[in-house]
Amino acid sequence: KPPHKGHLDMVQAYASEADEVVVLISRPTKSGRKLPNGREVTAEDSLKIWNVLTTGMPNVRVEISTHASPINAAYEYVGDEGPLNVGDKVILGCSNKGGDCKRWTGAEKYIKQGVELVPVTGVEPTARASGEPYSATDFRNALGKALDNRDEIAEFVGKENVDNVLKILGLEGKVDEMSMAGGVGGGTGSVQG
Repeated sequence: KPPHKGHLDMVQAYASEADEVVVLISRPTKSGRKLPNGREVTAEDSLKIWNVLTTGMPNVRVEISTHASPINAAYEYVGDEGPLNVGDKVILGCSNKGGDCKRWTGAEKYIKQGVELVPVTGVEPTARASGEPYSATDFRNALGKALDNRDEIAEFVGKENVDNVLKILGLEGKVDEMSMAGGVGGGTGSVQG
């Protein structure tokens, strides 16, 4: 949390080979991920950002799970009580970064009878322009000084989505106030955006 282009690239890779991609957002029971100003990035925030990022992707659906664990959320979805039908095939998504796919070791015992588990193969993670991997921590840190970091934020969500993401996270007012102060003060600094 929050979702960013690294997550989106993985979803796009699966969307190009699957009939439907379901992104499940976990709901931590303890303190979740926080922005530098202390504001928690909630599951509802993440859902709104995902909806912005997946605009125009008709085979992608994003839901908030009742589970604190993303693994438990996925296993419930593909398990006996989940919505999959006999004869369906399922791919459990993961990145090839840092052993991410190991989380699905033993997944076959959680899959609903009659549903086929496609062997887990991860998606190769994409990198930022600098060559660094995408990181939600780096994204949260960039959001800490949204006005100064608009270009970096754009790298995480796309230039066309920056204003919507800042609004979702309640950071747009701070940006507007700072922009106005910069214009009124007439100092040596400039405001870009």
